[in-house]
Amino acid sequence: MSAYARRFGTPLLAAFALSGLVSCRDLSRFDTQGAAAYCGAIVGTPPFNGGFIPSGAPPNLSLRLRLDTSALTSRPGSLASNDAANGFCQPAPLFDEAPLRAIPEILHDALSQADLGEGRQHTFFAWVDSTCGTSMVAVISLLTNGAVEVRLLRPGPDLPPMSADEGNGPGFALFYLQRSETGCGF
Repeated sequence: MSAYARRFGTPLLAAFALSGLVSCRDLSRFDTQGAAAYCGAIVGTPPFNGGFIPSGAPPNLSLRLRLDTSALTSRPGSLASNDAANGFCQPAPLFDEAPLRAIPEILHDALSQADLGEGRQHTFFAWVDSTCGTSMVAVISLLTNGAVEVRLLRPGPDLPPMSADEGNGPGFALFYLQRSETGCGF
């Protein structure tokens, strides 16, 4: 190896690799400002909406997500939903600009490196509270195609067993959200 390669090659290679990592992790394209938001409905099949749709109701729960990727370790955004008239928290919607609260402890755990499959640029975890007073875990995946997946995990009470169809049992929901520059209509 030449003296030039030894002197400049390794630092240049390291700088190039680091710049590639930083550019791959630039998530600012997901930020929303003004009326912009990510909008979408709950995935309509029962394994992906248990405990979030009242018994006998159609699976028409939609979310609005606003994101600030510069605050992923504190308050990365907020959630709102369209279910004030027919949801579990009526007359309020399930979420009414509910702040997402980062879970900083996860950043020091292997869970922060969870790979939920191909096509996900970044996944983070946050707490979010419903207007009914239930705290949930939100797992938010920023997808390489520009969309966002939101998974909500709601705990149920320990005893007595409660029915998820009544809104007080455990729940799991999956939402696929697309960016809209004009908002979601709710």
